[in-house]
Amino acid sequence: MFNFLLLFLIFSWTLQAGSLPLQRLAWQMEGGDVRNIAGLCREYVQKKLEAEKTFSVESLLKDPELAQACYMAHFFALVGRERTYILHELKDREFVKWLLDHPEAFEKLAFARASGKDTLAVLRNIWVKEGKELAGVGFNMALGAALASSSREPEECEARYDFYKKSFAEKKLFPQFITLEPWEFGILFQGRESIEELAWAQEYSSRKKTFKAQNAGYAACSFIPYRMKNKQGVSVHAGGAFYDHKPVSLQIYVEYGGVCGAVSKGAAGFVKAKGIPSYTIGQPGHCVFVWKGMDGEWKIGNNIYGWIWSEGGSGGPWKGAVSTITELPRFWKGENASSSNLCYYLSLLAADSQKAEVLLEEALKRNSSNYSAWQALMRRKGRLGEKDKLALLEQFKKAFPGNPTLWEYFVKRELGIDWKKANGYAVYPRLLAENESWDSVDAYMRNFCALARQDIPDMAGKLSYEVKTKRSFFKNWLKFYQQNKVDRKVRVQTCAVLEKALPHLLSREKTALQFLGFYGQVLDLWKDKQLSARADACLTAWLKEVDKPSLRKKMAEIGLKAADHLGDKKALVRYAEAQNGY
Repeated sequence: MFNFLLLFLIFSWTLQAGSLPLQRLAWQMEGGDVRNIAGLCREYVQKKLEAEKTFSVESLLKDPELAQACYMAHFFALVGRERTYILHELKDREFVKWLLDHPEAFEKLAFARASGKDTLAVLRNIWVKEGKELAGVGFNMALGAALASSSREPEECEARYDFYKKSFAEKKLFPQFITLEPWEFGILFQGRESIEELAWAQEYSSRKKTFKAQNAGYAACSFIPYRMKNKQGVSVHAGGAFYDHKPVSLQIYVEYGGVCGAVSKGAAGFVKAKGIPSYTIGQPGHCVFVWKGMDGEWKIGNNIYGWIWSEGGSGGPWKGAVSTITELPRFWKGENASSSNLCYYLSLLAADSQKAEVLLEEALKRNSSNYSAWQALMRRKGRLGEKDKLALLEQFKKAFPGNPTLWEYFVKRELGIDWKKANGYAVYPRLLAENESWDSVDAYMRNFCALARQDIPDMAGKLSYEVKTKRSFFKNWLKFYQQNKVDRKVRVQTCAVLEKALPHLLSREKTALQFLGFYGQVLDLWKDKQLSARADACLTAWLKEVDKPSLRKKMAEIGLKAADHLGDKKALVRYAEAQNGY
């Protein structure tokens, strides 16, 4: 107890002195108490941040001891999140020295956000086995095996490491393997397949000439026959009976086949056998899987509906939309990723909220694709007005181009919009990409439909935007009105919904034309003078704002019919002029 107290006092003096000698830290780590180590590292970082009178982020980022203390604080805090642990492997002074001599270890472990009480024990065992030296692929692989200990027994993690090390030496793996970061190795080592299954899959797939690194996630799907019934006529929906009650494995999938679940789980297993991380996610009525391609990008295998209709969460360190994992490679390939990452982690330890916000803004300035920094910044920007939040949304879209799935998640979960006060008809059009990609249209339309169902209660069970009928959405909506007696209340509410939506769609030509087309059709169907008069007022206002010829022509076309219905000769002339380009 006296020795521990003495070490604590020595370390506390060190903190006050503003330095963190590695020898002092090594002494403290030998105690092994994860919460104590985390607390002391956090205190050191906070004192460093407080000592910066002019608060120069640049000088902070040049301090290697600060960076190491920061990542250690996060790592040990995560390990001790639920309760404190004494890590006996830290009594090995040589191992502790190796850890402190390799600060990138804690940086990578902290980034992965998947550490547990056995993480360092697994890492030490592999380090000892490898002659107390790890580098390159072996270093990342060892960290990945250590991370996998949060969900499986340490012995199993080490066995996976040995299996993939041997497979790599025997050239049985695809090139993606050598590019993996520890968090990606963690996904690979957490696979549900046994080592025996993986070895069998390597041998089986070696005979498939079309199975290559660049098409692995697609070709692997062909290994599992798509069958609704087995050879005895038993339906796949019978569960275990379909497989004659045999334990499901990759061999069984190949022999018996199955539907989308078997195809995706089996294909994911085959790519994992070749050293490519993979995991399954869902789409409406369909099972798919995510895998890492040769280009370093994460892709969907057995895909039908794309990222925008996928669900199941992100398998990587950044939690959020299912497509978040696709942004991780782009972040690390971008400029200043490491310094951006450090700014983010420092911000989480800063006691001063203003300094924390400065660090987060600096993180995004250095690399705007730092999704974690965006999440943390929005938690601190909760009191911003809606206008300022929407301005941040536009910046976010530029930071993550071509990812409407992530935009939608950010708008609904991170941006902090007060939906009781906000006008959803004005906010959701911001999900539309400039080129009005299908994914962005889907993101917008399903949220528009949710609003429309609220504002047209009688249509709540009938107005749905579904993946299989989305391209005929307006056609089906019109058909329902044509084939059913519709109360005038519903007619008024329908036109009101369209009139609330359209002003905010006028900068998105293709989508606006669809809405205008439907608006004109229901007005023509119902021939209601009051609704025609409202339409005349709306169209007149919209024509003043729009300069796109196609939109002006469509508005004029609808306006001519409304004016004719109203018997308004002046309006007829006005719309005729608009139609002719005046």
